[in-house]
Amino acid sequence: MPTPAISSQTETHALPHGELCLLGACSCVTGAMTRLDLGGTSLLVDAGAPQGDDARGWSLPDAAMDAAGIVLTHGHQDHVGALAHMLDAGFAGPIFATAATFDIATMIVEDGLGIEGASTREIREFRTRLAALARRVRYDVPFDTGGLRVTLREAGHILGSSSVEVESAHARVLVSGDLGRPNSPLLRDFETAWSEHRPFDLVVMESTYGDRNHRHGGAEVEAELERVVKRALRDGGHILVPAFAIGRTQTLLYHLDRLRTSGRIPKVPVALDSPLGLRVTEVYGDHSRLFDREALDRIGRGDDPLDFADLYAVRRGGDSVRLRDVHEPMIIIAGSGMCTGGRIVGHLQELLPRPETCVVFVGYQAVGTPGRAIQEAAKRRGRVSLGGQQVDVNAEVVSIGGLSAHADQGELTRWLRAIPDVRAVALHHGEPHAQDALASHLEGALSASR
Repeated sequence: MPTPAISSQTETHALPHGELCLLGACSCVTGAMTRLDLGGTSLLVDAGAPQGDDARGWSLPDAAMDAAGIVLTHGHQDHVGALAHMLDAGFAGPIFATAATFDIATMIVEDGLGIEGASTREIREFRTRLAALARRVRYDVPFDTGGLRVTLREAGHILGSSSVEVESAHARVLVSGDLGRPNSPLLRDFETAWSEHRPFDLVVMESTYGDRNHRHGGAEVEAELERVVKRALRDGGHILVPAFAIGRTQTLLYHLDRLRTSGRIPKVPVALDSPLGLRVTEVYGDHSRLFDREALDRIGRGDDPLDFADLYAVRRGGDSVRLRDVHEPMIIIAGSGMCTGGRIVGHLQELLPRPETCVVFVGYQAVGTPGRAIQEAAKRRGRVSLGGQQVDVNAEVVSIGGLSAHADQGELTRWLRAIPDVRAVALHHGEPHAQDALASHLEGALSASR
């Protein structure tokens, strides 16, 4: 079997009787939006909005609007954030996704609209429009739209996340969506049991961490989290965790529960100071049938993996402010994950200048975001701009990469190798150096395996 052609940072890809165009995330991590033209039908996979530096000068691509339908891989902002713009502009085609993705996407877009200053009426109108277009589909159950046969496969990234398989009479295409890490807590692993009935003409594959391998998995993550928490508590300060409301917050709660239950860390108060994170955690509970076997076994024993003693839900803004006046050590989990807004900003403004504070990043920080700026400033005890204020960075700043919800280079390779017959691979959703590194690695790895 010949080694597939691998391309990076390439917008347009020819297909038998069609083409695929990366309208977003072609050479960056955010703003995923892929247009697929096959058999006279145009389908959009994801409707993401860019973030950080990627958002400069962005406008909704004209090519997105005349698609016959949209398939959403999952509910993160960089995959669904353009939905409100599209509906406002008159898009009225069907939108397909898992039920969990719709629940999360609705909250994420509404939250974004609120940050942008939308009125309650405007947010309600968006919810009504989306609900009218929503078509909830299940994993591994094909559906037809515009003459195309579409199947969603588990991606293991966040609750409800999917890879999208599309077939026409002439071509077969797979869009990976964001791929999670195998053996991660709560969720089942990404799909590896691909059908061999016909080759894939093109696989569009994410490459967020295409240039590296995560240092460790679940057990090592907990060990590092244990070390960080113990060291920070000895200093007597607060531990601030900017956490994405979807996926990362829930995984973090899972690990903290295990560490506390086993006595590996003190039973220090944990404040979940994220209204969106609280709502998403409830959605996770509503869709617990999607959990992996370990999590389901814990639930069966009466042990909720997302709840424990001394976990406090902070719902009101006033209560959030008062957390900064608590003198005893505590862990505060708050959004947003890249510190672009939300309650974490106020906590950072107040606590970053204090040397006893520890800031723990548990996810990717895009170029141009405050989170990336804090990481860089911490190396030289510099300053960052947060909410219009210049803030000294005297706190300890650490990153725990093993908590990433994105597969690393080796895991991405494992996913691709499981697909039996691939003619071409198009990398996207990665910074240029990550895409190029993954392309080089895949060329060697796939050649060696054939």
